[in-house]
Amino acid sequence: MIRALLLTILLWLSAGLAQARESLPVDTGVTELSLVSDFDTVAPGQSLTVLLRMQLEGDWYTYWRNPGDSGEPVRIDWELPEGISAGPIQWPAPKHKWTGPIASYALAGDVFLPVSFTVAEDVTAPTIRLVGKAYYLVCDTLCVPEDGEVSLVLGVGAAEENPRDAARVAAALDAIPKTVGARGHMSRDGDRVVFDLADLPSGSDTPTLYPHDNPLISHSQPVNMITGTEGFRFSAEPGWGWDEDQTDATAVTVVQSDGSAFVVPLEDAPVDIGDIVSGAASGGGTASPLGLWAAIFGAFLGGLVLNLMPCVFPIISLKALSLAKTAHGDRGAVRRAGWAYTLGVLVSVLALAAVIIGLKAAGTTIGWGFQLQSPWLVATLALLLFAIGLNLLGVYEIGGRLQNIGSGTAARASARNPFLGSFLTGVLAVVVATPCTAPFMAGAIGYALASPAILTLLVFFALGLGFALPFLLVAYVPGLLSRLPKPGAWMETFRQFLAFPMFAAAIWLVWVLTLQAGETGLLKLLGAGLLFCFGIWLMRRTGTFAKWAGVAALLFALWLPLSVKPQSASEISTQSWSPERVTALQAEGKTVFVDFTAAWCVTCKVNELGVLKSARTAELFAQTNTEFLIADWTNRDELIAKELARYDRAGVPLYLVFKPGDARGQVLPQVLSYDILKDALE
Repeated sequence: MIRALLLTILLWLSAGLAQARESLPVDTGVTELSLVSDFDTVAPGQSLTVLLRMQLEGDWYTYWRNPGDSGEPVRIDWELPEGISAGPIQWPAPKHKWTGPIASYALAGDVFLPVSFTVAEDVTAPTIRLVGKAYYLVCDTLCVPEDGEVSLVLGVGAAEENPRDAARVAAALDAIPKTVGARGHMSRDGDRVVFDLADLPSGSDTPTLYPHDNPLISHSQPVNMITGTEGFRFSAEPGWGWDEDQTDATAVTVVQSDGSAFVVPLEDAPVDIGDIVSGAASGGGTASPLGLWAAIFGAFLGGLVLNLMPCVFPIISLKALSLAKTAHGDRGAVRRAGWAYTLGVLVSVLALAAVIIGLKAAGTTIGWGFQLQSPWLVATLALLLFAIGLNLLGVYEIGGRLQNIGSGTAARASARNPFLGSFLTGVLAVVVATPCTAPFMAGAIGYALASPAILTLLVFFALGLGFALPFLLVAYVPGLLSRLPKPGAWMETFRQFLAFPMFAAAIWLVWVLTLQAGETGLLKLLGAGLLFCFGIWLMRRTGTFAKWAGVAALLFALWLPLSVKPQSASEISTQSWSPERVTALQAEGKTVFVDFTAAWCVTCKVNELGVLKSARTAELFAQTNTEFLIADWTNRDELIAKELARYDRAGVPLYLVFKPGDARGQVLPQVLSYDILKDALE
């Protein structure tokens, strides 16, 4: 009886094994993995195809063989019995996936990755067991690394097809782009990578190019397409992995507008695309609507948060003092002042965007806070904050006798424009805010700088609106205005107190200037401060000569900062970051931490004082065999700017950790902690 029952169970299991060669699914989190075979039983000497099936939940996606500007491709490590060999993954066509300004090549939904297996002639075992360990990254609003082990047992004997899954395997193979006899050639033309494709299938139109190798091109930058009578020419910005001798790209996948795809191998010989017919933009250069709206929303939130950053506090305090003075007066005047401040912010933000667009068109690589790379502007801003501080202390009064110089022109102008002060406060707030990068801003600004001019202006407008909105809301919400204290003697004390944040900001800018322009720049700025004070003193004298001498002293004080220039590189104590240095240290088996920083970056300095320069961080670097390199962007440096752009950053800070063998590196958060650094290095 027991023997009969066992025999029945064995027969039932063997029947199930013969009818469905699909492994049991493995749930790894948001993905369900399984193996699917087109054969139940294989014969010695036979080839077969096994699919790694990845069923991803909802909007989650994983990455293609070339993940684009971020991500990691799916990897399968096989454990196979003797006599069984596996080929590479055969990749279906990818789709563009935009995350803000970052373009990735993604696979989503029900993904099938075929792998060919060959059974040797001398295999005699009754069964073989294929074990695959899959490693991959899945992303949606966040990214999660997952892995799972799946296995499949096949019989060995007379070949027997799996009737249920053979059609599924065939469909998956049909979906793999095929080499169709087209020819391609890749070359470097100045600052562009050029792909010429010819002999394409008939009916090819508006194709999208996906290089198999990464990082040959910058995937989030525009890919220009030119149509010829015999083919197409694609040109793109080189990726960070390019070198002067780069010629070893293997192939590209071309996806048509109807979703069909094919593979074009790249040859050493040039390819003729015939006479040029037309040119257009294609591929990674088209910013998706989702990316645009995400960038606008991120810029808006970043502008709101920017009001809380330390570099903005002195100017925001001035605006708060102004509101307190007028809050219990004419409501219309308060609102007009709020709009004047908002207008000052928006005008200056859009002007900054226009300058960036113009410099980009001229071929200059720049980013957020670029103006503080100019020593003359740093010196001028330091002198301005010093002058404002003296005014707040009551050393002189703007709008009094000082404004009456020149037959009262300045005073009359002020009378005609009663809210000019609010407008100029908005302008100054934007100028002093640029050393700070608030949360949500990095991706949005990176998107803006990588986009056409109109999108750049839209993102910067959203940033300015978010920055100005708190004061505009206060002007329109009576409840908030009523909570402000009434004017009184306290305001004079508070006004004098605000002079000291101004002086502190000026001191910080003086320190920045010493790193940019050395002792000469510092001497000019200190001389300008002396002349400014002397000019104010002279203008308070009663004699006409003294007043004109005061005007001359003030003009000379303003000229001195404008004459400040960067010191030569030989005078600056620089660190030794370079891509070559990183590669060399990795080759020695070391981990490399790279700090992209600038003296004018407040966030950078907070991280340095709180984390990077601490004793336990030094000990951590020693324990983890980590080298600390600094990329100093205090003065303009094209190499550093291009490296920042490679990570879709428009400014500093940027922190990277390169483990041995990791060419891309791990990007750390902009606000560091010791635990974040420890987790990345260990």
